[in-house]
Amino acid sequence: MYADSALSLVAPLCVIILVFITKRVVLSLFVGILVAGFMIGFHTQVNTMESISYSLKYVAKSITSVFYDTNDSSINISSFYLFGFLFILGIITQIISHSGGISAFVKWARNKVKTARSSEFLAFIAGIVIFIDDYFNALTVGQLTKSLNDANNSTRERLAYIIDSTSAPICILMPISSWGAYTLGTMAKLDENLGFFTLLSSVWGNYYAWFALLAVFLTIYWQVNLPTMQRNKNVGVSDFLNTNQKASSNILLLIIPIVSLILFVGFLILYTGYLASNSVNIINMLANTNTNFSLFWGGFSALLVSLVISWRHLDTQSFLPIFKMGIASMIPASLILVFAWSIGPIIQEDLQTGTYLAHLAKQWLEANSLNVHVAIPLVTFLISGFIAFCTGTSWGTFAIMLPIGFVIANTNNVEFSLVMSAVLSGAVYGDHASPISDTTILSATGAGCSVQSHFITQLPYVSLTALIAFISFGIASSMHSLIAGYIVGIILMLGIFWWFKGRYSANVVSQSV
Repeated sequence: MYADSALSLVAPLCVIILVFITKRVVLSLFVGILVAGFMIGFHTQVNTMESISYSLKYVAKSITSVFYDTNDSSINISSFYLFGFLFILGIITQIISHSGGISAFVKWARNKVKTARSSEFLAFIAGIVIFIDDYFNALTVGQLTKSLNDANNSTRERLAYIIDSTSAPICILMPISSWGAYTLGTMAKLDENLGFFTLLSSVWGNYYAWFALLAVFLTIYWQVNLPTMQRNKNVGVSDFLNTNQKASSNILLLIIPIVSLILFVGFLILYTGYLASNSVNIINMLANTNTNFSLFWGGFSALLVSLVISWRHLDTQSFLPIFKMGIASMIPASLILVFAWSIGPIIQEDLQTGTYLAHLAKQWLEANSLNVHVAIPLVTFLISGFIAFCTGTSWGTFAIMLPIGFVIANTNNVEFSLVMSAVLSGAVYGDHASPISDTTILSATGAGCSVQSHFITQLPYVSLTALIAFISFGIASSMHSLIAGYIVGIILMLGIFWWFKGRYSANVVSQSV
């Protein structure tokens, strides 16, 4: 509808600007949906009243489509599974807290993990180990580490940044993950010769993902605390160090539920993939897995385990309040997710923002007599980043930009693996930087801070990392050397973060709430 018009940018830019101005993500998303609805209504209808009526119905349909598909009159069970998992996770957290599991874990860990740096490194390592899926990574790592981070006076915003900038990069760098499987599926539609080894070769050129992990490492090691991170500490946090100090507490009351969650969900991810693909090949299983189903039933199984082991540590009267508090703690994130999922298809399919930007890049490259070997990776990186930033989805950006990058690379005799790396890098950056990205929302949820404060505090870190990745792509494509790109990029990363260390390094002091 707006694939050939800059008007396709109006709704997503409206959301992003409003987030900065109002600091209210739900309001900004809803206004964005309204703006898009009226744009579509007045574009398709002639009569003013009919346009208004159509627009309002379109907005209502877009929001309800998260749960109910009106086209084929079916319930979107996948959405219910994910929201159910969020509520289950909230309940498990409350059970662990009220049974004394969190306080026992903090008491035990304080003897071994005594600083903000060491507790943040624990979150970083956990994020790398749990690489199979970004949703699972973001939510599980937060539940595992936030109480220890609280105890060591690290802030929830720092934890959210660590989670977000570890989960997606490690998933895209690991071919054996849900991200790797999805990317392989997208590539297979382009050319049957593009397979696992093409994906593997793109890993080495994925500068943003590698530098994002390095940035997290340096941020923790040198305790870099940029001004936005200093100004936003535990915003909206109500459960800071909210632990039940029971004398009979046992660390197993935390460890067993978390381990159960990892094992149950991990098993179901592979098992549902096996049922769908009838293959024991792990890539085929991950490509066909039912992630949301696995999260819900794996979470439900872990909830049952949590109830069984915590039963004698809880008062009978406390079960109803625990369930209420657990569900209530996840309602804000669920509400934001509903609106983010509502506006996503509008931006992608109806306004066709990504298509417009992709065609714009293609036309610009064809019209300008530049060194295509240098320009193509740089332009595809920038456009992929902007598409993901506006749409809030890296996977959607992969689907849009990989085919275009493939055609452009073949037409101009440019190595596709580097162009592919640029697309994947740009998409992950845009996803990180976007306030409407589901991984941004879930990382904030896992860490237990507000989405607004996570978005604002993470933006300088990831944008600086993206700038250095952009420079590295320029070096690599002009010198035909990935190693040269890494040498320049790593020197820049170390130099800039060393300067930050002297200027912005300080003990992270928690805000009392």
